[in-house]
Amino acid sequence: MPDFPVIRAFRESKTPIRPLLRRFGVVKTTIAVTLIAIVFSVIITAAIDFVIDGYISQTAIILSIAAPAIIAPLFEYRSLSLLDQLDKTEQQLRILSVTDDLTGAYNRRHFFELANNEIARIQRYGGTCSIAILDFDNFKMVNDTYGHIAGDQALVQVSKACMENIRGNDVFARYGGDEFVFLFPQTSDAQAKECLDRVMKKIAEITIHAEVDIHPKVSIGLYTFSPKINTLDSLLQNADIALYKAKQSGGNRVA
Repeated sequence: MPDFPVIRAFRESKTPIRPLLRRFGVVKTTIAVTLIAIVFSVIITAAIDFVIDGYISQTAIILSIAAPAIIAPLFEYRSLSLLDQLDKTEQQLRILSVTDDLTGAYNRRHFFELANNEIARIQRYGGTCSIAILDFDNFKMVNDTYGHIAGDQALVQVSKACMENIRGNDVFARYGGDEFVFLFPQTSDAQAKECLDRVMKKIAEITIHAEVDIHPKVSIGLYTFSPKINTLDSLLQNADIALYKAKQSGGNRVA
């Protein structure tokens, strides 16, 4: 796509057109832009007419209204339609770039970006956060026994339960395979544990209908930021150790 200045400005959100399009759509935005063009046309025409002739001609005012009212919609509607398509495409690409296509959770790369930003914020301003790693219990057996479709359904349903039972500022991402990770900003160990217990209860209600009903089970390892454990790598390592303890204790629990 040619990189015209108007397209570049739109892409960088330097004009009010993007929010107008998102809120009102192409037709209403075209009408708004046309009305603005008419107002400016009338003001400029009246000012010029008054300076040159000492009075404002009614004919000039009528023409200053008619011209933009006829011409502006013809050009603006097409331009705004293209800009609207560009905006929607960019939004879709943004979503695809940060999410896992199967589960709808954030992807690993975006999780690391958000988590590193949160830890940098804590190290600068203080506070805390908690990180948890979720891993399915016996997921390979589900895939081998009931097929990958059933396994994918389990991943999707568990992800949905997790995303629906965390706060708006919490982060849930696919870490890899059947592992997922949580980031709880400004959250103590006890608060994170309370949220994860709620998640576990919702996961316990899931039923995947295959050859037989499957009830996915997961283990979760939780660790909270501390003065000594204060980097993303160290938090993930300790959450992974907690996850191992949960599995060694029989699984289907938070440790």
